[in-house]
Amino acid sequence: MLLACLAFGVAGLRINHGQPESGLPPGAGLTIDESFNIHQGYLLYSALMDHGPGLFTQDGVEKVFGDRNYLPDHPPLGRLLLGIAHEWTGPFLSGAEETGFNVPAARLGSCFAFAITVLLLTEFARRAFDVRTAILAGLALMLMPRVVGHARLAALETATSLAWWVALLPLLFWWTKEKPPTIKQAAVSGALWGLLLLTKVQGILFPPLVFFWAVWRFRYRAIVPLTVFGILGGLVFFAGWPWLWLDPMANIQKFLGHSAVINKEGARNLPVRPSLYAWYFGHRYTDKLVPWHYPFVMTLLTLPVCVLVLLIARCVQRKFNTVEALLAMSAVWPIIVFSLPGTPVYDGTRLFLVVMPPLALLAARAIAVMEKRRAFLFVCGTLAVPAIMNVVSPFSMNSYSVLVGGTAGGQALGMEAGYWADGLNEEFWQQVPEGSTVYVAPVSHQFQLPVLEQMSPVVKQRRIRLEAFEYDADRQRGLLLLIHRLADLRPSLRELPAGARPVAESRHGSTVLARLIDTTDAEWDSVPDWPADLVD
Repeated sequence: MLLACLAFGVAGLRINHGQPESGLPPGAGLTIDESFNIHQGYLLYSALMDHGPGLFTQDGVEKVFGDRNYLPDHPPLGRLLLGIAHEWTGPFLSGAEETGFNVPAARLGSCFAFAITVLLLTEFARRAFDVRTAILAGLALMLMPRVVGHARLAALETATSLAWWVALLPLLFWWTKEKPPTIKQAAVSGALWGLLLLTKVQGILFPPLVFFWAVWRFRYRAIVPLTVFGILGGLVFFAGWPWLWLDPMANIQKFLGHSAVINKEGARNLPVRPSLYAWYFGHRYTDKLVPWHYPFVMTLLTLPVCVLVLLIARCVQRKFNTVEALLAMSAVWPIIVFSLPGTPVYDGTRLFLVVMPPLALLAARAIAVMEKRRAFLFVCGTLAVPAIMNVVSPFSMNSYSVLVGGTAGGQALGMEAGYWADGLNEEFWQQVPEGSTVYVAPVSHQFQLPVLEQMSPVVKQRRIRLEAFEYDADRQRGLLLLIHRLADLRPSLRELPAGARPVAESRHGSTVLARLIDTTDAEWDSVPDWPADLVD
């Protein structure tokens, strides 16, 4: 419980996106998906409060899930958690009275999910192994900068990691015995998988893991529990997402095959899915064309060295028991899936963040079975210092391991610098002249700039007006904000143009996350597009 409280505090320390009156230290700026998640979470919470059980009647389903304001790009459970946090904690975090939504309050939903993940991880480790393993597992997870960074956003990744771990627990308890699980145990396992499906689409990766494990472990005796598991999971998923009821076959296909996007009129427009890009070893890849080794390399480059050393030590020790074997399988399987050709992958480890709790527990197990523990703990404790520094940073999502030289080493290798405008936090906006008009590049979608103006109190207070930069260097002279998500920022804009003047900057270590320049006297006539040799 103490570690869970510590986890909540560590994550909650940096939730302030740009709300000066909140009294909180600055965190990451508002990232592009958070506005959608907060808005949808608020709608779901309000609908649940307004309709109660009536939400699941035909009239309630049509009013809420058939409304044009409902966006079915993700299942409802993760967003509902953000909506609950927004409504329950918003009154205690001042400064958002004129913005419509309280971003730090919604972010506390992810902090809570992270704390519960640590609680369940340590409690399982205590019961399955010992107290030492439990403490080390919790600390290992809390030392992962990117895990903590995502726990500070109003996003779905931390809730998904929690749901994955909750779904994995009955497997670790019941599906690792000599005898197959009972029908009741299989039903509980399936129901928890259904909750995972209700959190995010990554839940579809879970059944193959269960199937292969059960068949390998129990052979033909796995038929009944697997059948019960699948039926209960499907029923919980279908019953828990009334949007599916409107057109079951079509909507299930949309959920499995595509993401919803929003057209300019604000209506849902399925099944189009926009392509995203990844910056990897100095090259720009479309999400479906990223090299197969991307998930493996990004995991290695972003795990703290102390955790990586422990994982290697545990692999060298071998002799995994059945629980550890399932943990290892649950950690490796999602990474393998995202390495398959044609599978969209981007944003570092974000899409397979669910592997981190199992990896943390496996790392902790290395100490438990090791001789001369004190010396090894001292070495790992020393190696943990850089990870601690990254965890307390507002930009921990952009951290790289000291294995490659930290953020500077990541940049030297040609890795991504920033995460969806997270560098635009309160400290950055305070450097921008009041009442100024700022051109912005790159712009990810048509709502990004209006949302920044509306949902960032510091931007409203300083009367900063944002306009999309249309790459007309001569016509759009003045203040130019360059967001250093390198997969989207043209290479010609990454260095200061001749004659331009730097005005403001946001950095994580030596890495630029965002830069504001004055191009009034810049000596440029055009902004070259992406070179063909850098794009795939």
